[in-house]
Amino acid sequence: MNVFNFDSKQCLRVREQMDAYLSNELLVETTSEVLRHLESCEGCSYELDSRLRLREALRRAADKRLPPEHLREAISQRLRRAQPGFFGDFRVIPWAVALASMVLAVVAGQQGLRFQRGRQLVSSILTIGVTDHVQCAIKGHNYPEVANPPAQLRKQLGPEYAGLLPIVQEKLPAFQVLEAHICQVPGSPRKYVHFITRGQGTILSVILTRREGESLPAGRFLVASAPGGVDLYKAQLQGMSVAGFESNEYFGFVVSDLGQDEMVQIAARLAPAMRDALSKGAGTVKADNAPRNSPPDSGGVARRAPGWLSPEAENMR
Repeated sequence: MNVFNFDSKQCLRVREQMDAYLSNELLVETTSEVLRHLESCEGCSYELDSRLRLREALRRAADKRLPPEHLREAISQRLRRAQPGFFGDFRVIPWAVALASMVLAVVAGQQGLRFQRGRQLVSSILTIGVTDHVQCAIKGHNYPEVANPPAQLRKQLGPEYAGLLPIVQEKLPAFQVLEAHICQVPGSPRKYVHFITRGQGTILSVILTRREGESLPAGRFLVASAPGGVDLYKAQLQGMSVAGFESNEYFGFVVSDLGQDEMVQIAARLAPAMRDALSKGAGTVKADNAPRNSPPDSGGVARRAPGWLSPEAENMR
């Protein structure tokens, strides 16, 4: 199967170092490693370009935005109230006002930096799902034109993940499940469960991959929605809309070229059910009552796209 050589851990490590790289704060050896990775990773190169544009936009905005006129007077009043014995009979010393202003600016800057780093981490993790979708479903076209029978899909998923098939079928009623299999990224131990669906004039992927200790950051300004207690995150990356969530030991992604809000709505229906099934063991979910997505005239087993893993591929570790 034609899969982009994507190593999620290496990408996450490079993106954690990306701001230091842009600020020329890395050692020479580390800078060389980052440059070598950027030469071979389209996703990280795109992320670097995005951060450069963001930095430039923030710099221009900061140059144009002056402190509000009332800030000095507000700080002066707070200082007088805090130290009436000292400030009651004296004018506030200009350097004290400047120091207080600087403290407020540092606090605001730290909060802004935490928010920016949170957004960058969200983007880095959601890029995993987008890259898997683009390389396997879009560029690799690893799905048949006529949907494979559910029995074949369950066999390809294996007992650990076969029970997820009826959940995807039920929660995505406007989409037909064409293919479901387990992929392995070349050159990396990472594997992912991939459901490829078709509907509303496009191809949509539902992807699960183990978190390996990584987590999406908390924060109400980062979360797009939280149905059933599952935080959802969204982004527009590489021309695709993606909604992501954590489900037990997995990251889950819903990816297509539809709108971001639509991806969040689909993920909102899917994520709680996925979480419950994985917590119980997806293989225990009854699949016999699942709706049949294969059309009546499918004529049996559809042809297999060349190069994907066999149905007997080992389960994700």
